[in-house]
Amino acid sequence: MLNRLKITGLLFILSIQIKPIMAQELQPISKYKKSFTQEESKQFKNEANLGEWLSGGDASAWVNLRPAEAFPATAVLPNRLPAQPFPKAIIPEIGKIEAPTDEFGTISLDEFMAHPKNRTQGYLVVHKGEVVYESYPGMNPTDNHIWMSCAKTIPGLVIELLIDEGKINENDPIGKYVAAFKGTAWENIRVVDVMDMTTGLNIQEEIEGVSYGPGSIANRMLAAEFGMESDGKMETMVGVLQDAKKDYEPGTQFDYASVATQALVLLGESVMDVRWSEYVDQHIWSKMYVESPLLVHTTPDGYAIGHGMISSRISDFARFGMLYTPSWDKVSNERVVTPKILERIQKGTRSNEFYRKGYGPNIMDHLGDDQMVSNARQWDAVWEDGDLYKAGFQNQCLYVSPSRDLVIVIYSTSNDRSSTRYARRIATSGLFEE
Repeated sequence: MLNRLKITGLLFILSIQIKPIMAQELQPISKYKKSFTQEESKQFKNEANLGEWLSGGDASAWVNLRPAEAFPATAVLPNRLPAQPFPKAIIPEIGKIEAPTDEFGTISLDEFMAHPKNRTQGYLVVHKGEVVYESYPGMNPTDNHIWMSCAKTIPGLVIELLIDEGKINENDPIGKYVAAFKGTAWENIRVVDVMDMTTGLNIQEEIEGVSYGPGSIANRMLAAEFGMESDGKMETMVGVLQDAKKDYEPGTQFDYASVATQALVLLGESVMDVRWSEYVDQHIWSKMYVESPLLVHTTPDGYAIGHGMISSRISDFARFGMLYTPSWDKVSNERVVTPKILERIQKGTRSNEFYRKGYGPNIMDHLGDDQMVSNARQWDAVWEDGDLYKAGFQNQCLYVSPSRDLVIVIYSTSNDRSSTRYARRIATSGLFEE
């Protein structure tokens, strides 16, 4: 049971001080397509070593492909409309596009996906509603897989919908809506500053070079979400957020923070008459021609872990991305992402100086590209051409090019950043210009 787990020492850290995967004897990525043995599933569940779960090794693959087993508190958002499978129009040239990789030099996408040491599980490119590239070396296309931080786009979209409904003004302080934030450091921070991860609070995921350090707000929030003790005591997610303190003025710089996304979940619920997952069902998922349910994994007290613990099939992950493209009507019976919403994201960037001063260089390194303008409204990067990118832990990827009617999604269990470096190169390859 998750509530028996404890965080000890430096166990609960995502980016550093986890057991290095190079020291582990890893199963070939292809093994994951054949499921897990009963013994393996019991081992990964019963040992519940979070350091192993997050290391990028075999336990991580189990968590990513079996999230409902790993996180038993789950809201299931059913697929309510008849599925409309993607037709295929494979473009072989996509697989020939090259990018610099961390370990294998500059190689083509096909070579990268076929490399025996590659740990990317699924790669799907959809253009105008047609599959133009696909590869599944480490999963079956019918498997559910966790989105990790790519999921942040859903809380972002929920707030956009609530803005359009007139229930939230993005320039209002978040404390106007969230009663739990009154009298805290959150109270007077504008909603838009929370959306852009520029709160000025001590909630960032990396402090003085240490990611998710023991005792940090980010660390304690994750512990609370998974029902684990932190520093010998159990906390709630809301209680941890209330404990955040001001570091500097909001709007000063981009500090990547899953805590900010969870604040958006609380914000959403504060103006809804249903739980957050029900709103996502009613206003997003139930409108879509998806193939399977969306799994929203929740805290012990029922809050959606909107910053990362959401899972689906890779095809439905791509369908979500298509809501931002001209082909939205091929995946939905209603326009969910309105032109106003898309414009707010594409034109809502701050300065490139703002981006580079904060977490931006990390995103640039991740993508192998430094031409984006800035982040905006829960998206990690927005380019002048309107393209959008969101990264997820262990190299999940959601890349949307509205002008090219193109979506690229990646599922992965890897600490190697290479797979995402093909995304922008694919989009700007000239293959999708009209």
